Amino acid sequence: MGQTQDSLDRQHAIAREKLDQYIAVLDEKKVGEADRKRDAIWRNLDANCRQLRTRMVAVNAVAAREAECAQRKEAAAAE
Repeated sequence: MGQTQDSLDRQHAIAREKLDQYIAVLDEKKVGEADRKRDAIWRNLDANCRQLRTRMVAVNAVAAREAECAQRKEAAAAE
């Protein structure tokens, strides 16, 4: 069973909050945006955010496909 959109939204919000907190730490250390790629923790947090966004796109695609299927089924039943 796949994850729901609500679950993914919640997880993405938490992951984004953790990333923003770590970016604040890096800003205090005067680490520039270009140098963040070298920080392993930042890379991990950023990867988690990107992974969750990708999952959200997939969930939306499945929901759209299911809605289209239901619509076609209703149209066929009406004929």
